[in-house]
Amino acid sequence: MKIFIHLPTWLGDAVMASAALYGIKKYFKDAEFILYGSFVSTQLFKNFSHSKTIIEDRKKRYKQALKLRKEFKIDLAISFRSSLSSKIILNILRAKKRYFFNKRKFKEEHQVLKYLYFIENALNFKIHSKELQLPIKGRFTHPLTLKNGKKILGINPGATFGSAKRWDASYFAEVAKEFSKSHEILIFGAGHGEQILCDEIEKLLKNSNIKAKNLCNKTSIQILCQNIALCDLFITNDSGPMHIAAAYKIKTIAIFGPTKFTQTSPWKNPNAKLVHLNLDCMPCMQKICPLKHHKCMKDLKPELVLKNFHQKFSSTI
Repeated sequence: MKIFIHLPTWLGDAVMASAALYGIKKYFKDAEFILYGSFVSTQLFKNFSHSKTIIEDRKKRYKQALKLRKEFKIDLAISFRSSLSSKIILNILRAKKRYFFNKRKFKEEHQVLKYLYFIENALNFKIHSKELQLPIKGRFTHPLTLKNGKKILGINPGATFGSAKRWDASYFAEVAKEFSKSHEILIFGAGHGEQILCDEIEKLLKNSNIKAKNLCNKTSIQILCQNIALCDLFITNDSGPMHIAAAYKIKTIAIFGPTKFTQTSPWKNPNAKLVHLNLDCMPCMQKICPLKHHKCMKDLKPELVLKNFHQKFSSTI
């Protein structure tokens, strides 16, 4: 049996779809999977067993679908996207059975549950494990203690959705300084915009004679996952790496501003602490602050993050 899966576009959504994806795999034990999607989503599941990953060429996606139809006889096609282009691709494949994600269903549920309910209702079976799973194993026992006795603090200042989701670089640097005596600091990020943020944090720490390893745009998705799995503590915006940390149950401070934490919070991570304000304008779900003051992030000071850290983790330090 051959199953075609159109993966979510974004890294975080791909991680949140993992519980449903592994549920499909467990039910169809002998199936061969064709995993199709963006570069980051296919890289995330590159080591998914009994599968072939294909990066979607957005300019030639329909030609790709025609080629796949000739190469594979697809029995079941599932799209974790609700876009028109995805529906066209699945129709081109002419799979015997085709199912499309509807983002309007279960609108107020967590994104992980939206994906799980979609698969359960479409395929008419129960997925018992609702845990996030990634086919990328950590390299060492977590958390890693280095030879100098320090543990690792990971900070992730980026967020693909837009600038409104990003906490200020100087705030990240200020919090990192507080951990510099007990932790080595890793800075995570990808893309041009995040490179600027990561470089700024590195410079601010350097000005305080604190060394940090800036890994922005220097790792593959696999190495990104393995590095996050090494962290004793991960401080992050609502982002793809935050969901990776949730999959590995990493101790996490998750900073939320304009997005709905009820829908995108770190899933089933008992070691996560959400930090957010409660402003009337939240959550606006906009990429750029429509009121042009960005108070949901600017008024969320480093002191509040540190206070929440001590409240959640003081007994584990």
